[in-house]
Amino acid sequence: MLGASIGAVGTAVAQQHLRNVLAYLDVPTLCGPEAFIHVKEGLFDKDGNIGAGSKKFLQDWMDKYVAWIKNIIAKVNI
Repeated sequence: MLGASIGAVGTAVAQQHLRNVLAYLDVPTLCGPEAFIHVKEGLFDKDGNIGAGSKKFLQDWMDKYVAWIKNIIAKVNI
């Protein structure tokens, strides 16, 4: 799961609640990595771009998410 909030733990609490709901409904979820983005001063530059470290972290997360989706699709197409 991936989320962002202005509070330090807001998205973590929301994601845990969502994870509980999805588990009850037996919905497949990517177990890790989880991403908790704390939206605060300095996360974005004046042009709205995210910092290099955060960009790499999010790209790595997206790469793992895409691989997970491809794996699910491959299982469905068997």
